Amino acid sequence: MRHAHAVELLHEGIPLPLIQRQLGHSHLSTTGTYLEGISSEEIIGAIHGRKAPMMHASTGLEL
Repeated sequence: MRHAHAVELLHEGIPLPLIQRQLGHSHLSTTGTYLEGISSEEIIGAIHGRKAPMMHASTGLEL
């Protein structure tokens, strides 16, 4: 389950450090073991293929 969750997050474009934090790993190398079997090209494609997050125009303007 954790492997599938990590892979799904990666495919959604979630940065590796955030996946690491969500899985509760102290070291990024531990998170990497959950992503073994995924090609480097697929990881790079998932990272570069993500869209920038959109925010509402009024976000952060409340006083």
